[in-house]
Amino acid sequence: MPVKNPNHKSLKYLSFAVVGDGFKRSVPALDKFWAPRSVFAHFSGLIDSGGQIKRGAALEEWQYEAESFKDDMEFLLRHAHHEFWSYMVYQKSALASVVSFLQNCIPFYVNILGVSIPDNIKRLHEDILNLVVRIIFRILTAKESSECWIEKDHLRELVYQNYLISVPMLLDLLIAVGNAVSENVTLLRKIFEWLLAIEPKYKQDLITSLKFLETAFRSIQMQTDNEGFEGAGGGLLDKMSDTPFDDVALYTLNCSFTISVLLDVCPEMRSLYGEEGFAQHIARFYDTTLPQLYKNIYNINSSALSLVWLNQSRIQFLRAFRSIISFHVEAVLTDPASSLAPSEEFIAILTECLAEQAFVVDYERLYPIALDVEILKQACNELDSFKITFLIEGYQRERNVEAFKTNQQTNVEQSKGNGHVLNIENKSPEIYLNGKTNVHTISNPVQQRDIESEIAMVLDCFPDLGTGFIRRLLTRYDNGEEAIAALLEENLPPDLSDLDRSEVYIPPDLQDKLTQEIGVKHYNVFDGDKYDVLTQDDPKCVVKKGKGFPNAPKNVAQLLDDKSDIAMLRDRYREYSLIAEVDSTEEQEYEDEYDDSYEVVLESESRAVKSKQFKQVLGDIADESEDESDSEDCDEIVKEKRIETGENDGKEKFAHFCENPEDVRARYEMSCKMKSSQRSGSRKMPNHRDVVGGLKGQGQDKEVLRNRQKKENQKSTRANHNRKAGAAFKRSKGMIS
Repeated sequence: MPVKNPNHKSLKYLSFAVVGDGFKRSVPALDKFWAPRSVFAHFSGLIDSGGQIKRGAALEEWQYEAESFKDDMEFLLRHAHHEFWSYMVYQKSALASVVSFLQNCIPFYVNILGVSIPDNIKRLHEDILNLVVRIIFRILTAKESSECWIEKDHLRELVYQNYLISVPMLLDLLIAVGNAVSENVTLLRKIFEWLLAIEPKYKQDLITSLKFLETAFRSIQMQTDNEGFEGAGGGLLDKMSDTPFDDVALYTLNCSFTISVLLDVCPEMRSLYGEEGFAQHIARFYDTTLPQLYKNIYNINSSALSLVWLNQSRIQFLRAFRSIISFHVEAVLTDPASSLAPSEEFIAILTECLAEQAFVVDYERLYPIALDVEILKQACNELDSFKITFLIEGYQRERNVEAFKTNQQTNVEQSKGNGHVLNIENKSPEIYLNGKTNVHTISNPVQQRDIESEIAMVLDCFPDLGTGFIRRLLTRYDNGEEAIAALLEENLPPDLSDLDRSEVYIPPDLQDKLTQEIGVKHYNVFDGDKYDVLTQDDPKCVVKKGKGFPNAPKNVAQLLDDKSDIAMLRDRYREYSLIAEVDSTEEQEYEDEYDDSYEVVLESESRAVKSKQFKQVLGDIADESEDESDSEDCDEIVKEKRIETGENDGKEKFAHFCENPEDVRARYEMSCKMKSSQRSGSRKMPNHRDVVGGLKGQGQDKEVLRNRQKKENQKSTRANHNRKAGAAFKRSKGMIS
């Protein structure tokens, strides 16, 4: 029944009288009573995950479901103001139906996917899109008429608290509408402006969406690196797909257009994304993930359509980066008085991205930074000229290096001899422009690699693999470590996982190569090796010319008469007759095991004077003089004894090189006997220091008491009271323990 609002109340305070079951009651305008229907159609996608359109019976089924979905959207729009809001708030299936379309609609860049859609299907999809956009605008409209309106605070609460419009819906709406034409850009800008005016919290939610975009980048990176895992980028090859990476490439294309369109239709996000460092994330993803993904696809199928998708993704990422950077340039032009901060931020972002070589080359090619820097210099004179010069030279240098490589590039070739395929060394393939893709490579890309050592490295870990299979594996990876990691993780590309792992490498025939080079055909198995003197100017062998080898005997008689070994022995033994002349204070070089045992005796005799000096320090001066005289008398007696026995005849004048040990022992025994007799005789001498004295109780001499007192005073420096002195005395006598 028709309802009216004569008092022009807002939806929050409006209610209607309802008569039923014999009674009359008042129902709020925003109530589930006005939304009895609970089932709405779900929209399914026309294009599958691989970028192919449905055909045949599947297409007819999709068309029938789309017609039903269109009727449901018209049903929502036909309802009155309070009924529409009741469905949006209380019937979650109505909002889920709208979300299903935004998630599964045909993207506006469908022409890039290379699929042909019939005209009737296009018109149907456009009609549904128009209805969904009208529903979104009706949700954002606070006042439809004087009788149908909502307070601003109430509208903010309904939209934000009930998730009638969320950030994921907005991102899906960007892909559905797009920025292909200016009318669409104006439409999307109006939606974002109204939404941010109703609830400013959406701005913070859009900033939070950066984390989800960074997560998407990491997901693409993981699926690109984990080629070979089912469910990742290197999964099983579908019959309808060119490569297993088509899904990843399509997802990358979707992300690139989402970011590019968002920054185009919502200028407020350019400054916020710049402050969050999102420009650096784009440059890093552009430099690391996109070239690797391009390389994986190209190695499997060089004519895959997903290569075109990646090139378009690159263009959109560059546009998104340009949108963030250009905000700082526009800020300088808008407010020249405060142009220092935006200018420095512009220089800082571009300087930080200098490490990403592929990104720098492509960005400089499309958007030369010299023009932007010139604008900044004119608006702000306080910029550091050194930073500006460094930035410009860095971007231009990378571009010049890339141009030099491009001049030396060749087409991709396949070697028929050993099955090697030259990899794409150019990290940044040519940007897809004007419908043309140029793929370049540097000639001889593996000239710096030691393939044999890498094969040995892989064989150490996998001895069951064949050398032929390993060579094919190394052509796909940059080094042996990556190949080993792929084998351990069972993460091989599909085209390599199906090969025979026991394949043996058969090297090319050197004889055929030699025949092509010199034009002469040989039949020796050793032709062309490192010892072949016919083909090498410096062979690794001794070239024998004439009879015999150099310095070899000419006949048997000369061989038998060879005395070179005897001459060597003669020179060796001649060295033993040389005796070095050294000073008496230096250590003698000649040593003999037999004579070493008596070297202590000789030293003890030569140190007799030193022992006397040691006694002078410890004993009394008068007594020391007596001992010294006794020692001199002992030496005189020994000397006379030697003269009598004739030991010194001719020895003082002509010393032997090595004295007879028997004479040394005899002389030492005689010296000991004389010293012993001298000690025994000294006890009877009256001047001997007697400390024993007579028997106890009979009294003692004054001399005995004086000797005892003297001994008591000096015992700290002698006998066991001074072990250091005793040890020195033992060493002087040769008693080394």
